[in-house]
Amino acid sequence: MICPVITKVSADRIIGSGNVGVSLDLGITVSKINVSGNIAHIRDQKIPISDLKNLKEKMCYAVEDNKVKQIAFFSDETNLYYKLLPTKDWPTITLSSTPMHRFTFISPKEDTELKIREILPAKGRVLDTCCGLGYTAIMSAEHADEVHTFERDENVLRIASYNPHSQELFSSKKIHLHRESISSAIARLSDSYFDCIIHDPPTFKYAPELYSSEFHRELFRVLKKGGVLYHYCPSPQRTKGRTMYPRLIRQLRNSGFRNAEFHESSSGIRAVK
Repeated sequence: MICPVITKVSADRIIGSGNVGVSLDLGITVSKINVSGNIAHIRDQKIPISDLKNLKEKMCYAVEDNKVKQIAFFSDETNLYYKLLPTKDWPTITLSSTPMHRFTFISPKEDTELKIREILPAKGRVLDTCCGLGYTAIMSAEHADEVHTFERDENVLRIASYNPHSQELFSSKKIHLHRESISSAIARLSDSYFDCIIHDPPTFKYAPELYSSEFHRELFRVLKKGGVLYHYCPSPQRTKGRTMYPRLIRQLRNSGFRNAEFHESSSGIRAVK
């Protein structure tokens, strides 16, 4: 069992109500928290009430070693700041303030559901090119026989290890987690191996190679004939009249994909081999 995870909302409930039911796993279950004197008993942890005050709204906290710790850190290796950001349902991860899921008008859970819907029925083998918190891999595993997901950044997986909604990434027998970059690993994957592909890369500035024609040709190679590709397409400059998806559709068509269409609801392109 992973350590309890709380937010400012749950901390304020403990402070204001004393013995109260709150979620220690970001909404999955509700646990009874006992308060005696100035100490909150959170599972087997004893946390001073004073430590629960002044928590930040846009932060998740791990309760371990009888302390409340931010699930956030800076990496000297990548020069990025990693943080687990609470939302109305599943949390997202931010890399130096850049969120890896849509969460303002649509939640990370809803965002993932829309992406998975693009590849349904998602039977057989699924390639999830960019793992992140593992949401697409976990949801794909509900339908597929096996899911192969790739994550090059151990810092992201460290954040995921604290996230209650990511735990099936590490426990599901259907999910094969490869701790390397798909950009280099894909050359070793067999031709026509996957029935479906979910390509949900970070924004272009973090991984431009995952938006290249060369990588699209590799995606075409490893997908079975008749297989479906979903390609997420971020639009950070849409308000300025700039969109990326027309160029990506051309590249996918030139790589051999057919029926490539941008779907506004999932903010991505669905194409078929």
